[in-house]
Amino acid sequence: MKFINKLTTGLVGLTLFFSPSVRADSYEEHRSLINSLEKVGVEVVLNHPDLCDPEEGVSGLYSPSHNILIVCQDRRSTFSSKEVPWTANDYDTLRHEAHHVVQDCMDGLENGTSEIFFTRNELPGFVNRTLTEKEYDNIVEVYGEMGSSDEVILMEVEAFAVAKSIDPASISNAVITLCEV
Repeated sequence: MKFINKLTTGLVGLTLFFSPSVRADSYEEHRSLINSLEKVGVEVVLNHPDLCDPEEGVSGLYSPSHNILIVCQDRRSTFSSKEVPWTANDYDTLRHEAHHVVQDCMDGLENGTSEIFFTRNELPGFVNRTLTEKEYDNIVEVYGEMGSSDEVILMEVEAFAVAKSIDPASISNAVITLCEV
């Protein structure tokens, strides 16, 4: 299949304008995910006034070298770090960035490096079942234009697929299991 061949031959971290799938997850489930992240030493920041510039279109980011995860909520006020009511995209961003924490923990949380969670044999099937070809192409194009390496694009594809299909309790469990020090 052309889609799988693309994935395995040229895949290649910061969440941009990607539309999340519709999810009915609760605030409590996502708050529990935040608590798990904080329990393992990741600082979670909402609406960082310097990094959440609406003009940039950034939804969030995770810095493995600083163990900080930032979510830029859709309804935030400019230059305010106050938490506002969460949208489906905000929840999707949290799951996406939390999966980057899981990737970071695959090689140890304190060393600033990350690895994909799925094996290279498992990942194509998971992505193919989760993302449309258009979604996949968009991720590869956006991160490619940003100059991301193939490995970074691979981690982004995995994080987008996880955010779209895996519930926050499962991601929270992975964080606790893989990242606990």
